[in-house]
Order: sequence, then structure tokens, then C-alpha cells
Amino acid sequence: MSKINTPTTLIIIGITGDLTRRKLLPAIREIAKADVLPKRFNIIGVSRRDVKLEDILPVSGDNDFLREVIHLHKMDLDDPAAYKELDTLIKTFEKGADDPQRIFYLAIPPTASQPVVEQLGSTGLAKVPGTKLLLEKPFGTDLKTAEELIEHIHSHFDEHQVYRIDHYLAKEMTQNLVVFRSGNSLFKRTWNKDFIESIQIVMTEQIGIEGRSTFYEQTGALRDIIQSHLLQLAALTLMELPAFDDWQAIPAKRLQALEHLQPPQDVSSDVTRGQYRSYRHEVGNPMSHVETFVALKLFSSDPTWEGVPISLITGKALNQTTTCVTINYKRDNDGEINTLVLRIQPNEGVEVRLWAKQPGYDHRMRQLPLNFSYSEHYLGLPEAYERVFVDAMRSDRSLFTSSDEVLASWRLLQPIQAAWAKGGDRDLVIYESRSTPSDIAGEVS
Repeated sequence: MSKINTPTTLIIIGITGDLTRRKLLPAIREIAKADVLPKRFNIIGVSRRDVKLEDILPVSGDNDFLREVIHLHKMDLDDPAAYKELDTLIKTFEKGADDPQRIFYLAIPPTASQPVVEQLGSTGLAKVPGTKLLLEKPFGTDLKTAEELIEHIHSHFDEHQVYRIDHYLAKEMTQNLVVFRSGNSLFKRTWNKDFIESIQIVMTEQIGIEGRSTFYEQTGALRDIIQSHLLQLAALTLMELPAFDDWQAIPAKRLQALEHLQPPQDVSSDVTRGQYRSYRHEVGNPMSHVETFVALKLFSSDPTWEGVPISLITGKALNQTTTCVTINYKRDNDGEINTLVLRIQPNEGVEVRLWAKQPGYDHRMRQLPLNFSYSEHYLGLPEAYERVFVDAMRSDRSLFTSSDEVLASWRLLQPIQAAWAKGGDRDLVIYESRSTPSDIAGEVS
């Protein structure tokens, strides 16, 4: 990976948060080990309270680089004068640099992000050349709030400055989905309705909400997983391929695929929502109808995919933890194997199951896997947040979600949200922990 040359100041607003400790700083540390960061690179860690570096970083040789480049800064995020002071501090690191860039990473809850965006805009920091804004999901809670949020951001930042993070897009196998489709003629030529019978995109977990009751009561599986991760994976699976190696065209291609997806015709028959049995006890709300499981079937108006059902499935407290895209090819008889599995996690890779003759004198057949796993060929894969930072520093927007994509996904889900709001918990399926998706929703395909 080539070195980044643009002098960069990364301003992490929310330096004391769990996301920063678990994901952001380790990602920066690994990028530094790979010698990709620019020579002039600094982190300003913003906090509302006094904090010591030891509170954020364990004292160890592994963190020596981070300890050198992190500069802690206490500020009142509601005070315009504090942003002027922050600007002065940033300028001390930019002094003498040619065309430096500033990356504001809002590692804070969405409710706290809007006032910060407004302050960055009203104090003029948003318009400083080379300024970028990195935002974590959720991007709204429905179509109306997403439209309001996007309008608010655009009143202060231009769209090209805004990098909306869906860390699933930055996973190695997710990126490889495009290369797999475009670089292998066997699959490239059969990636359409003439050969493919159905598509399943699945993200399931064995764990429950793990103490995140407040977050989950406000969010639910549809907003948390379907609207972002799974619809983005669907868009990558269904989109028209860009010209070879033209990664910058990918967001527009994803958007086209999302706009072709049609909302469910009948929510009651095409969508299943469920809740694992102990959920209400865990959140302390015996009347909660928040879903921990969703399975829905969609179709695309794109002639390439006419008539092909696309199933999106997610759930907690299920029988296994997996994220994968399964392509079911058409077959002439029920005995044929027809499945291609693209594993996003765990054990990222690709699997095709084949019939083969068993050695011996009889004509006995056996199913065998044709399997590729990244772990067998590479010592380690970059974490998604490493790619997030590298691409943002390089102004590569291919793995970030555009505002149009956000709105397209919410438009698709709007009828489901409306139906659930009207029907309460009437169609909510209560399921046991360690159930399979088919236990809850039947065979979804």
C-alpha cells in the first residue's frame, strides 16, 4: 500500500469513548505499522473533561507512536469560542505544510453530532480547504429524519466533504465481492436472472443485545442492520459493474441498484419480524415490540434481476454468528448442487459445493466443498476501520455511503415501518434463543 503524502490532522471528537479505544486508535496504530500514514500526522483528541493519556492508552511499546501523535484537548462543544481555540491549535500542526487536510471524526452519539456539525459550520471551520467530516451511523431513524439530517449537514458541509461510515463496506470480503464478480468470467457471465434463482443476504449473531438495552429499544434490527449493512451488501451484489478498476463509480452504481429495489408488496406476507423470548426481561419493558429478527423478501425492477427474490435476514440470539451472501443458481433437477457462498465473516472467503465421485468401484457420489479462505493465504486482514481512515485520507469515497443512498434505503423501508407502527406487535413472532432463521420465518427465498 502506497504512503499517503497529504499532511493530516485527525480531530477525534469523543476521544474517551469506547469506539475510540476499541476501534479507532488500534486502526491508526496498524496503519502506522504499515508505514502508510503521512510524515506529518497528528491526532487531536477532544473531550469535554480533563483526561490523561493513560486513561485512553495503556502504557506499552505497542502504543509509542500513538502517544507521540495524540494531543488531548478539553473543550466545551457548545461554546463557539472553543471552536476558534480548536482552529488555532490545528493551525500549529499545519504551519508550513502544503495543502494540509483536517478530518473531523465524530465518535459521539448522533444526538450529540448535530450541534457539533452546526458549530463547525457557523464558526467557519467547515469551509476551511481540505476539511472532511466522518460520521457514524445511524443516518436517521426513518425517511423524514434522514432527510432532515442530510439537509442540516448540507447547510454546513458540501456533500464531497462528508464521509458516512458503514464499516461493512470496508471489510475485505465486501470489497472483494466486486473483484470476484468482475474478474472471474465464469461468475461474471452468469450473474443475472437467466442463471440465478434466488439470493440470500444474511447477518446473524448468537449473542443477544449484550447490555445495549437503551440503544436497541430505540433502534431495532430493521434500522440497525437492514437499512445500512444488508441493503449495502444487496446493492453491491445487484449493481451493474463499473469499468474495470473504476472504484470511484461504485457509489453511483450502488445507488442505481437500491433505486431498482421495490418495497414489499405485502408487508404481512413478505416480512417477518421476531423477538427472542428473554428480550423484554433484559430491557425491562414487558410491552416492548422492538424486533430482534427481520426477514424480508424484495424484488428488483432492473431487467437483469427480473423475478429473482432477494432475501435479507438478520437476527440476534440465533443458532450461529455469520454474515454471508448466498447465490442459489437454477438447476435442472433437485439433486443438483447450486450454491455459491461469499462469507463476509467469520472466516472470510468463498465456498462452492460440488458433486464428485467417491474413489472406488461403485458410482457413489459425494458433496465436496471448493473453498477459499483468506486466512489460509494471508497472515492477517486489515480491520474495517483501517480502510476507513486510509480511504478518507486519500479522498477515496468508494466505500462510503452517499446521502442519496441513505435516502433510497429509507424509502424502501418506509412501508414496513408504517405497517409496523399501525399494527403494534400483532405480527411479532416470539422465538427461542438458538433458533434458526427458518424456525422463525420458514424457508425465506
